[in-house]
Amino acid sequence: MHTDTWAVSPAASLSYYRAAAAISGAGALTLLKSEAVFNGVGVKLVINSTGNDSGTTYTVVGSALGVNGVATETQAGGNSGTGTISTYYWQSVTSITADGAATGNVNIGFNASWALPRTRIRGVHYVGAASAGSIVVNLNATTGTQILKIDTPATATWAEYVNCGGGLLVGRSAGLTDFGVITATQVTLYTVFCS
Repeated sequence: MHTDTWAVSPAASLSYYRAAAAISGAGALTLLKSEAVFNGVGVKLVINSTGNDSGTTYTVVGSALGVNGVATETQAGGNSGTGTISTYYWQSVTSITADGAATGNVNIGFNASWALPRTRIRGVHYVGAASAGSIVVNLNATTGTQILKIDTPATATWAEYVNCGGGLLVGRSAGLTDFGVITATQVTLYTVFCS
């Protein structure tokens, strides 16, 4: 039997879709990329501005975990370095349209809150922090049914690989709309292996 194994190491990229630049008026923005990461992984969009851009509204269209068909979400702009975060976990972004000019330079990226599509988690590698923490995967939301929890010891630079045997299934619904939200606390780095 042959399986394709892939890995994700969640991290933020605040200018992944758009580097900081002015927006002079309403219209579609030119994006640097459209896919979020790969293999259907979803990310939370962050819209950030150097000025008070909270009066500008952005319409995001694309593919999001948990949504059958085309997803659309309206998101306000950021305010002086404080970014706004999307509700959806975006797999791909077809377009982002502003309803007006921005007061500061606007960049668009994603934070380190990632979600896995329907897959099997085969293992997790992590580097611990000075305090005890955990890596948790919940179904469809950070408050959803817990699929996996790995407690990490209070040892800085502790590295461990946890093997999940035959794999833990993420996404059980017939419509394939379920997904797994990854949350890590007090963990320096981590990688999730899936197939």
